[in-house]
Amino acid sequence: MEEWHSYYELLELKPEATLEEIHSRYRYLKDLYGGDSIEVMALGDEFDQEIRADFLRRLDDAFEKLMALHKSNRAVVMPSAKDMDDELRLWIRQIECFTGPALRAVRERMHVDLKSIFEVTRIQPQFLEDVEREAFESFPAEIYLRSYLIAYARFLSLDTQRVLDDYLPRYRAARDNPVK
Repeated sequence: MEEWHSYYELLELKPEATLEEIHSRYRYLKDLYGGDSIEVMALGDEFDQEIRADFLRRLDDAFEKLMALHKSNRAVVMPSAKDMDDELRLWIRQIECFTGPALRAVRERMHVDLKSIFEVTRIQPQFLEDVEREAFESFPAEIYLRSYLIAYARFLSLDTQRVLDDYLPRYRAARDNPVK
C-alpha cells in the first residue's frame, strides 16, 4: 500500500478526488469526530479521548499531505502489489489462520520492519506490535483494530478479508470473555 493511498482511505475518498472533495470530506470528518456529535456519543467507551485524538491527528496529517500533493500538481502513482516469489506465496497460502504471530511471521519472512509499515500507514509501531502480540486490551474499539488490520494486510499484500475473518473473532472472544 502506498502512502498517498492510505491518506485517501482515511478520508474515505478515491485517489481521483478533487481538491474541493478533499477539503469538504476533511471538514465533515473533523466536525463529526472533533465535537460532541451524536455519532461519537453513541460509540461511548469504544471511542475514548485517546483514540479520538489519535484519529484526529491522523486525519489532520492526511489532509495536510493531500493538500500539499494537489498544490504541487504532482500525479499520484500507485505502485503494484509487493512482488512475492512463488515460495513465499505458497508459504502464505499454507497459513491456516492469520493470528497475530502469523502476521508477524509473514512480515519477518518478507524482511519488513514495523517502522516501514508506520512510514506508509502512519500507524504507530506500538499498535502494530500489539496486533502481532494479540494484546487485545490495547484496542477498546474494534473499528480501529479493523482499520489497522486492513492497512497492515494491504501493506503486506495479503487477502484483507481473510485476515479480518481470521483475526477479529479472536479479538471479539477475548473482549467478550476477559481473563480475570
